[in-house]
Amino acid sequence: MLDREDLMLKAAVMYYEEEATQSDIAKKLKISRPTVASLLHEAKEKGVVKITIQHSELHLLKLQERLLEKYGLKNIKIAAKSQKNMKAAAGKLCVDLIEPMLESINKLGIGWGSTLHEYVEQANMLNLNHLKITPLIGGIGLSEVRFHSNHLAFILSEKYHCEVSYFYAPAIADTLEMKKTLLHTELIKDVIEEGKKVELAILGVSDPIRSSTYKKLKYISEEEAELLKREHAIGDIGSTIFTADGTPLKKGFSQRLLGIELKDIQKIPRVAIVATGKDKAESVHTLLKMNFITDLIIDEEIAELL
Repeated sequence: MLDREDLMLKAAVMYYEEEATQSDIAKKLKISRPTVASLLHEAKEKGVVKITIQHSELHLLKLQERLLEKYGLKNIKIAAKSQKNMKAAAGKLCVDLIEPMLESINKLGIGWGSTLHEYVEQANMLNLNHLKITPLIGGIGLSEVRFHSNHLAFILSEKYHCEVSYFYAPAIADTLEMKKTLLHTELIKDVIEEGKKVELAILGVSDPIRSSTYKKLKYISEEEAELLKREHAIGDIGSTIFTADGTPLKKGFSQRLLGIELKDIQKIPRVAIVATGKDKAESVHTLLKMNFITDLIIDEEIAELL
């Protein structure tokens, strides 16, 4: 007759390798089913059997759980490093996260940029006639129009079959005087006030010095980039460029940005941030510490740095 160690090993092999049921094992070894269960438990306790979960998504799942707890987020989506087009992957995750919320949202605000462009491109055709979309930053320009907030808001409204507003000004005014003039017009005042009242804002975050959006839209010169470096600017959101401690920068072209400011974004009930590229990790971290971001869509590199 087999001793307990032999029974334990045989039961473990039959169960885990041969995929026999506990009932079949009990019959073959002429022992009771509870004894089989006890032997299998003992095999794990003694390390005879070691169960490891091996799945490409496991690392991401653990990262998500840690970040949800660390920053008190409602949701987080992480695009895996293996994705060939990271911005497109983040855009799809944004669609998956945002669209289920929209049945209960009446006012949606949207920013600008190449990653938000991917969200809009992959958005589904939905009937959301109760919804109104508002651009949260100026949306007029001649280059790379597809990244501008007005264009993104319009395309999204077509897909969602809903109402849309427009921000009739550039993201960055040519001069401070021009900005002041634009802010006194009813059209601009109204859309900024509308933006402050959205229930959900979807915004990109970037490093303004290396920002692909600013460069593509030809909004920043080499001299302005140098000023941002000297002032230790690390990120931007809406119409605010900020430093590592979250202080808004009030120098250079940061004074000429037109749109909703950080202090108003912080009051919006739900704020979703979309960011890819490890150079944006510091910006995202600073905003997370300010405790107003509720939903986060990032890539694996940023997630690991956070």
